[in-house]
Amino acid sequence: MNDDRNDKPLSRRRALTRIGVLAVAAYTVPAVTTMSMAHAGSASSNSSNASAPSAASEPSAPSAPSTPSAASTPSAASSPSGPSGVEVPNDEAGCVAAGGEWDAVNGICILA
Repeated sequence: MNDDRNDKPLSRRRALTRIGVLAVAAYTVPAVTTMSMAHAGSASSNSSNASAPSAASEPSAPSAPSTPSAASTPSAASSPSGPSGVEVPNDEAGCVAAGGEWDAVNGICILA
């Protein structure tokens, strides 16, 4: 009975160890192969030397300016807001009491 309990943790440990080893290998193998390819590709042949740099070319002429784009249409004006901290009356009686004029067409109070 004691042997059964000891086998399970050992098999789990072995499995985790194997997973860890595979993870380390999967992580390092691409880096190692990339370095070996870079090292192999960096060797130069001794048969030819680098040539001398060529002279600088003349700068090109500046380009013509572009045509300006058309102006955009102005946006619509926003509706006016009342003064801060002041309640604007919303009926004719309140408007007259506040000293304003009631605009019956638009249904608003115009305060002077």
